[in-house]
Amino acid sequence: MNISCLNERLSIAASSILSLWLFLSGLAAAIGNAVVLWLFYKNKSLRTISNRFLASLCVADFLVGLVIDPVWITIRFATQPQRAHILKQVINLLWIHSTAATVFNLCCVSVDRFIAIRFPFRYQNIITKQRCYAVIIMVWLISLFLPFSRTLVGNRTNVESLWFSLTLITLVLPITVVTLCYFSIFKAARRQASTIKSGGNHQNSNEKNAPACAMQNYKAIKTIGIVLGVFIVSWMPSIVVSVVDYVTASDKCVDHKLAYVVWPWIEAIAFTSSTINPWIYCFRNGEFRNSLRLNCHRCSCLYSRDPVDLSLKSDTSKISCARVHASQELYARQSSDTLMYLVSIG
Repeated sequence: MNISCLNERLSIAASSILSLWLFLSGLAAAIGNAVVLWLFYKNKSLRTISNRFLASLCVADFLVGLVIDPVWITIRFATQPQRAHILKQVINLLWIHSTAATVFNLCCVSVDRFIAIRFPFRYQNIITKQRCYAVIIMVWLISLFLPFSRTLVGNRTNVESLWFSLTLITLVLPITVVTLCYFSIFKAARRQASTIKSGGNHQNSNEKNAPACAMQNYKAIKTIGIVLGVFIVSWMPSIVVSVVDYVTASDKCVDHKLAYVVWPWIEAIAFTSSTINPWIYCFRNGEFRNSLRLNCHRCSCLYSRDPVDLSLKSDTSKISCARVHASQELYARQSSDTLMYLVSIG
């Protein structure tokens, strides 16, 4: 066997590119998810059960940007520890945790939307606030304790089998569930759109709002589709490399190259999903987008620091700020009514 292959590492140029990539994606992930969580905290109209699952996903993505990415830059590229080093074990544990937290929360978001559209009249009975919190807590507990299964395995063969099993649990199973939910939602939305188009729901007491609600659901479906696409593109390479690593475990050179040369690029691609997710939600979800706009206007009205503006503030500017506050209150009431109706029909 060629011993020199076991000393192969990322080049300085590759390490620099990946470090810059993770720094920028981590910064964007921290800012984007912090904005979504801030809007969720500031606006009661956004605190629906569905958005609580979304907030949990944003917490996972926020931690990736704030904690995981800097740790990866420091350990993976600056230190580049050996396989048996304690720092290598640390990033393995963090990888399992961040992956599980992200994909399981995304799975919860998709299943919640599936239940809301597939069982619209039973949604409030199936997904209660208590069950929502119970599921979120369970997801985080599993994602916290799952990494420690790695510490219970010492044999090399068992380690490879464990990684393959974790790949199935944290990636293959969630991708399957999310994909099935998406296609079920898509089929239900097409049936609903056909019914509304043909006038089949004219007997509904909420007839006037049905087309608008159908459009909201269709936009939500497209958002899930985009998120699903980003999820598959981001995490599918991890599945492929994990399978290849498991199959070629006997070849030490291939195994080493996958672990130290290929895998860092796979990790960077996977962590980028935490950057993309919040921007999809903000720019595609009109409620979050309008809340962001109104809160920014409110902050500009309340925290103007120009001395001239403060001393010479005219009645017109005061009226403008009052209009912003009034618009925000009106939007909150309208959003609350719309969200309650969406929950009732899925």
